Amino acid sequence: MNSNTGNASNQGQGNTKIQSFLEALRNSQARSFENDSQEPRTNPFVELQQKKEAEKRRAELFFQARQQEWNKVFSSKEKQAEDRIEEIRVQLKNLAKQVKKLDTNLLKAVESPISQVGAYHESFLAHIQKMIQIFSLKVQEANSWLEMYNSRSTKKGTYWSMAKSKGNEYTQANERAVATSVG
Repeated sequence: MNSNTGNASNQGQGNTKIQSFLEALRNSQARSFENDSQEPRTNPFVELQQKKEAEKRRAELFFQARQQEWNKVFSSKEKQAEDRIEEIRVQLKNLAKQVKKLDTNLLKAVESPISQVGAYHESFLAHIQKMIQIFSLKVQEANSWLEMYNSRSTKKGTYWSMAKSKGNEYTQANERAVATSVG
């Protein structure tokens, strides 16, 4: 019996330990439930997903803004190029008018009657002749450039009209690859 009473006292001590553990567990659970009612706990996975989605939206907005900026830069450069080309065209038209005016003035100077033949008239016409020869060389060079430009433009027009009508059959043909390859 003595041994039973010793066991009973040990059991009492074990029960008190278990009871204190259970009481501490209940208290901690009660505190967590109180905290839940005050401040709801969020799932860390959901928070991570929300952060990723926010980062993804930020990146999309960044790329859209960057694309708009590139479009503005490209369109402004394209506009500047178009303006420059138009300006050069106007200048060329003015030069063509001046050349026509030069032609008429030259004809007047050459065909005008000379009342007294002298060294002045000879040097004047020799000077005009030199200037016209120099000018003629530049005009011939310009004409050759223009002829080449116009012939290339017609060739390009032919190529693209064929490409539009026949499509990939024309542009991807082996003969075209050989004809347009460099080297």
